[in-house]
Formats: sequence, structure tokens, C-alpha cells
Amino acid sequence: MSKNLEFELKNQIPELYKSAIKISEQTAEELHCNIYLIGGIVRDLILNNTIKDIDIAVQADAVMFAKRLEKKYGCKILKIQENLRTASVEFKSGCVIDFASTREELYKAPGMLPVAHNFGCDLKSDVQRRDFTINTLAISLNGAEKYNLIDFYNGYDDIKNKKIRILHNNSFIDDPSRIVRALKFMVRLNFSIEENTIKLLNEYLSNPCRNIPIERIKNEFLQYFSIKKDNTFDIALDFGVFKLLSDNPPLTVNIKVLDNLKLFNLFDDDEINEILLLCLLLNSDYNSLSLTSQEKKILIEVKELLNNAEHSFSDDFKIYKLFNKKLNKSLIIYYLITKDENLIKYLNKLKNITVEINGNDLIELGYKPSGYFTVVFDEILKEKIKGNITTKQEEINFAKFIKEKRNI
Repeated sequence: MSKNLEFELKNQIPELYKSAIKISEQTAEELHCNIYLIGGIVRDLILNNTIKDIDIAVQADAVMFAKRLEKKYGCKILKIQENLRTASVEFKSGCVIDFASTREELYKAPGMLPVAHNFGCDLKSDVQRRDFTINTLAISLNGAEKYNLIDFYNGYDDIKNKKIRILHNNSFIDDPSRIVRALKFMVRLNFSIEENTIKLLNEYLSNPCRNIPIERIKNEFLQYFSIKKDNTFDIALDFGVFKLLSDNPPLTVNIKVLDNLKLFNLFDDDEINEILLLCLLLNSDYNSLSLTSQEKKILIEVKELLNNAEHSFSDDFKIYKLFNKKLNKSLIIYYLITKDENLIKYLNKLKNITVEINGNDLIELGYKPSGYFTVVFDEILKEKIKGNITTKQEEINFAKFIKEKRNI
């Protein structure tokens, strides 16, 4: 039995999108092709969620479709992907809609990027390439089936039953990043992963293929950790998805203690996803992964902090030397793992203490340039941390004292 969603479209679609959809419908009629709302928007309509973006599948050439919108209706093409025949279009209302040609995809090897072909194919062939049944739903925007729900894989029932289900048994083999996406939808939508999908997920993670482009998996993790919930990291551990990147389980972290660091302005909210990804990678062979030089530096610094911390808390000077000049994200990850209050002490009391004099000042005092400068600066720093020295002149006086005392 077909289900018509015209009521949901009229009542849930934001006003700025309505005229854009109407124009798209008119264009489809002019070009004699079928178009469909596809994927996330359909799922969100059924769930009565806020509509944030819209994707339209074009059973023809979506680039040609976008150029027609530009020429006849004054829309602006923002981006075209020639290899996938997709286009992002901004309408006069200010909304942006992504148009994609229906297509099939072929995986030449497990985990490799698929090769797109047969553009303009029938809708069922198009949705077969998608990840989960809940994302295969479409709504026809023209023709005899206008506003009817099209459901080839019982996605409607899975949405109503709050289940995440893959389309076929090779889904995770074809694209292992779907494992992270399964968790993303589970957490974001408060769904559960159905039994056979869990079985196939675990089977893949028991012997994952590491000879795959890791960037796709990293990007999926970044999206997953962007979900603002405290349990995302624990869920990733429980499901063992770190095995996509490493055989070694990461150290446990306590995301809730991030609140203790907000006062110190060490991070922005949009950086938390990268911080959690690095937590996941801490015990990995990160030299074999596609990490930036800064990401590698952060992981190295965190390991140094963890290895040296227990020997560095006998006095405030050693606390200062442990944490000083470390990257903010290194300090954050260390704290998520240890909840070490010595870091709070450093940030509150010690971080902004600096030695004002420099090498030129020491030369003027008669010092000869040498590695001993560092010893002098550290001696001055110790006194500043104790509160015995507060001004630059007092630093100079103390440097004189050291020189005279040690007959330098």
C-alpha cells in the first residue's frame, strides 16, 4: 500500500525550501525526467525531525538539470562534481539543494572507492548503492506517483522500529566506513543496530582489511565524534570500531571532565571531534596512518606526558616544565585520560609565569654565550614560581648573584 507524504511536506519543509522544490518540480516536467527527494530528508520527515538540508535524485543528468535551473530561474551553481554528475545549487530564496544523478556503483576491490557508472539509471538501482535501509527511502516529486513514498527495502518499517539495517551481507566489506556510520545513526537518532547487521559488523572487525584508504574512515569518525553526547567514545570502545584503525584498544577517557577545562580557553567546541579521534589513535601505529604532522606531534606529546608524569610532581617547577610548551590538544587529551589536577594547577597558577630577561641581558652582565644560559633561566624561573622574584630588575639582580656566587 502506497503512502502519500504531501501533508508532511507542506507542514515540515521550511518555507525557504518550498519555492525551490516547486521550481525543481517544474524543471523536471520541462525536461521530462523524474526527480525524488532522497535519503536523510525522507527519514527526517517520517521522524518529524527538523529539516536541515535537502538532497534530490535526478533520473537523468543532474548537472544538465542544474544548468537549466541556472539559466531559466536565476539559480546559482555552487559546485559541480563531474565524475559523479552532481551539482550543488543555491536558489534565490537562499536555500541550497544538492542534486545527484541516479547512478550505480561498482567496488573493484574491498574498501576501495567505488566506480560510478550508468548515470540516470532507475531509482531502485540507485538506492542499492546506499548504506542502510533507513536511507533508501525516496519521495517522488512529479509524475503519477507525486509525493508518494518509494520504499524498496522496508526502510519505513525500520524507521518506525528504530532499527539500523544494512542492505546486503557484503556492505561492510565493500565500505568499512559504514561501520562508523552505523554508530553515528545509532547515537544521533537513538536507534539500535539490528541483529544480523551487528553479526556482520563483528565479523568484519574480527579481521579488518587495513589496505584501504584510511581518510574515509577518519572523516566518518570526525562526523561521529561531532555528535554532542558524552557517551560517543565509550560506544566506540564497546563496539570495537577502533579496530578499523589499530589492533590496540585506546586508553579510556572521561569526556565529562572537558567541562573542567573550558575556563582556560584551550579549545573550541568544533575541535572536540578531532580531540576524540586522536584519543582513539593514541595506542595505534600512527606512523602508518594518514595523519598530519601536527596530529602526530600531539600523539607523541601525550605519550611523553603519560610516561613522565609520575616523576614530575615533586614541586611546582617540575610541574611547569612537564606541561610548558605542550600543544593545547596534547594537554586536553592527557587530562581526559588522567584527570590529573596538577594540570589544573599549572593552568591556574603557573602557565603565565615567564622569564623576562634574555640572552642579550646575560651577555651584558658578563656571561659568555653557552648552554649555561638555560641553567640560569631555570634558576630564575624557580624563584619566580616560588614568588621570590616578580620584576625584570629582580631577575637581573638574581642573574648577577648567580654569576658572582659561581664565579662565572
